[in-house]
Amino acid sequence: MSIKEMHYRSLWLMLGVLYIGFIFMGSLLRVPEMTISLTHTDKVVHFLMYFILVGWFVQLYQTSSSRILILISAILLGMLIEFLQGMTPYRSFDFADEIANSIGAFSAFILAKTTFDSILVTFDQWLYKLKSA
Repeated sequence: MSIKEMHYRSLWLMLGVLYIGFIFMGSLLRVPEMTISLTHTDKVVHFLMYFILVGWFVQLYQTSSSRILILISAILLGMLIEFLQGMTPYRSFDFADEIANSIGAFSAFILAKTTFDSILVTFDQWLYKLKSA
């Protein structure tokens, strides 16, 4: 199956854009202080957020140049958000967060060269068959 066979590509693109909005909002809105401190949990969340972001879009754009652009854009998005957080009175710039973002993005980029890049196409085909049945 290829990306050209997707029936709901517009929907997947829209969900990806909404996810970017979710990252912005989650990163820039004020959150209540947490009394429980879990070591490095924040870095795992950063890793996963950018892993999902790049993992999503590399399934929708499958040329090498598009995937490189997605990777670079995700890393730059993480940098922008970290700088914006540093400008707020309730968040702070954290270089370690940017490292976690970048490692997550790069990990998904690397996995795109495996069958990982067909998960969304497979789901799209399944959903289409389910609807058509």
